[in-house]
Amino acid sequence: MLKGMKAYIDSFELITILVEKSLCYPLKVFYFIDGDIKRKLEFMDLAEDCGEFYKFRMKFDPTIELNKEYIIEDESGNRCFLRSGSIIRSPEFERRYAYEGPLGAEYHKEYTIFRTWSPVAKKLIVELYTPNGKERHNFTYVNQGLWECVVDGDLDGVGYLLFVKVNERLQALLDPYAIASAENEKYNFVINPDKLYKMKYPKPEFSGRYTDAIIYEASIRDFTNQLKSENAGTFLGMVENNPTKGGPTGLDYIASLGITHLQLLPTYDFGGVDDVEKDSRYNWGYNPDQYMVPCGWYSKHPEDPYSRLNELLELIDECHKRGMRVVMDVVFNHVYHWKNFGFEKLVPGYPYRLNFDSTVNNATGCGNTIATERFMNTRFISDTLTFYAKTYNVSGFRFDLMGLLDINSLNQAYKELKKIEPKIIVYGEGWNMDNPLPDEYRPHMYNHKKTPGYAFFNDRYRDYVRGSQWDKSFGYAFGVGKSLYDLNKLVLGSCLDYYKFEEPTQTINYVECHDNYTFYDFGFYALKESDSKVKDAARLALSLILLSIGVPFIHAGQEFFRTKRGVENAYNASDYINAIDYKRRDENISNVNMVRDLISIRKEYDCFRISRKEEVLERIHTLEGATTLHTAGIMCENKDCSLYIFCKNDKSEYKVDLCSSEMIFDGFKKCSVKKDSYVLKEPGVYIIRKDL
Repeated sequence: MLKGMKAYIDSFELITILVEKSLCYPLKVFYFIDGDIKRKLEFMDLAEDCGEFYKFRMKFDPTIELNKEYIIEDESGNRCFLRSGSIIRSPEFERRYAYEGPLGAEYHKEYTIFRTWSPVAKKLIVELYTPNGKERHNFTYVNQGLWECVVDGDLDGVGYLLFVKVNERLQALLDPYAIASAENEKYNFVINPDKLYKMKYPKPEFSGRYTDAIIYEASIRDFTNQLKSENAGTFLGMVENNPTKGGPTGLDYIASLGITHLQLLPTYDFGGVDDVEKDSRYNWGYNPDQYMVPCGWYSKHPEDPYSRLNELLELIDECHKRGMRVVMDVVFNHVYHWKNFGFEKLVPGYPYRLNFDSTVNNATGCGNTIATERFMNTRFISDTLTFYAKTYNVSGFRFDLMGLLDINSLNQAYKELKKIEPKIIVYGEGWNMDNPLPDEYRPHMYNHKKTPGYAFFNDRYRDYVRGSQWDKSFGYAFGVGKSLYDLNKLVLGSCLDYYKFEEPTQTINYVECHDNYTFYDFGFYALKESDSKVKDAARLALSLILLSIGVPFIHAGQEFFRTKRGVENAYNASDYINAIDYKRRDENISNVNMVRDLISIRKEYDCFRISRKEEVLERIHTLEGATTLHTAGIMCENKDCSLYIFCKNDKSEYKVDLCSSEMIFDGFKKCSVKKDSYVLKEPGVYIIRKDL
């Protein structure tokens, strides 16, 4: 085949041929060859000068089958293979090959069916790794891009790898729909679902109202790497309890706070780590490789086809036992190595958004941006989420860089998830990041009305309370006199006046997460404030989060002033930087207890958990006369009492006159102080109850 000539199917009626200028002659002729049949192609227009080559656009027979091999020949007998081009991104391709049936390995004791999707593959093979050695079996093309291979015999626990021939190359790939893998992604396994761990505990009760949730974000590795047992750094390490003087550890500690939903950093199989030499590399996990396979780095036995699945199942079961539902962190905006991802090898050019110059878009900063709007990508997202909801009893999903996905995919996934778990919660990062998808299809915060089932991380809340890390500005928590009108609207669910959302259920109220500085590090290292000043600010900020209307979100260790030693982006920084420090927890146990107290108050009084804008307007009233440069007050109506909440960010004295009342929270802890007036001195949030 001639290297200087290339041909592509760009639509069902168009072939584009590129020929080096040295090979072009005045009377250029091209032929389409299908086996023994040779047909002359018709020019659509004049050749286009593209620098080192000419581009020819030829009319094409729409009855072509993309899974067959064809050849293009010129008048001199020069030949090249006809490859799939931009046709794979055409509406007609989407319509013809929108396959909705099963994919992956379907196990039966007597046989296993392997299914995969590739309208453009010329050949597909499954290679099995049995006790007797390797076996290869050919797939058969069915229709709509579906290839199928039935292998007789009991393949329980047998390893397998796929091989696909596209663009004249036979390449190995992992099955995108596989649910089990060998260590370090060597190959996949056939799994008998009946042998998986059976959960013992039902999901904890939950109303389904987002504002009743209290979310705690944690990393498996960070919580367990300090263990002195074989479970260090693993799923089951979270279950271990090795009490210190400050109390329990692992899941027992998290549950003791009163958390309703534990959000785990990515638990699927990701790159950037070593499943065997576990301490050789560190990563948070935002490098997706195998979406439906539990992470081998977190498994005690990553080489065992069942161990890592059962370990994750047991961990989730143990969360349920302790009264916590589980939220899974998912990354559908990019993959780790885009050229090696299974779908890219099966259908080159289909999985990703492209720039105007046909290069792979990099809005994510990770080398690629998944084209979630394409049918099979949309389907893959729904399939992955529903798989975890069904198989692992996952109760919610947090979407990384959610604004880079598309509105239709998210709404479709939400619809399917609600059928499985009516009380599912879904939320994510709704940043509006520039990319090829038109703005009206992007699920960013300003399009929140188009995704009513989703909540969004509220960066306005974060930057007002904490300050902006981009310009190193001070937020309200650090004592700055700021607009208390803004504070009022943020505390009341960010849904009134011109604030962000339609309902308070759409705001995730936070000042810290795994990304960027911890709150303590922002204050201490970026703003150069003293330790005591930063801790006062952190205490105030966390108090506001737990008492604001909306969804409170706590980053693991935030309650005891977690530090990552000043590292702003610690995604691969090491255990030394990222590990949970229980000694620091013990040293700051009073602040941990404050969090427990505030969570119990939030659960006791439903005015903190209002889920409708109309109810906010009916039950919450701003105390206009109580507002100063540094202090704001609101009154919340409950069934049998009114709660007066005062937020102050400085150390000046502030007097509250309220006859026949009781202070139930003094800025640091629960209390019971009955007076007619109070003097508030320290920064913090104060709650005074007055019975009706």
